[in-house]
Amino acid sequence: MMTKTQRDEFASRAERAYAERWSAVLEPDHIGELIAVEPDSGDYVLGKDLWELEAERERKFGSKLVHIFRVGGGAAVKIGGAVRHARLSG
Repeated sequence: MMTKTQRDEFASRAERAYAERWSAVLEPDHIGELIAVEPDSGDYVLGKDLWELEAERERKFGSKLVHIFRVGGGAAVKIGGAVRHARLSG
């Protein structure tokens, strides 16, 4: 099991790969969709919901760990309250 520091570093590497390689390509047409990024390769899969994303993730990455978030920023899942999509700058 990963420590919090290891989880944070894993997520940072995945988000860095996304920002450097994929954000400009994906955000115009896929904002708010789910993305799973494998940080070592920088490869990704997209899904419109968790079920679609999971099927694509398993097909492409098998049991490898991925970091899941939304294209354009934001958590993959929100419990309670309203969900709003916003483009993050930076």
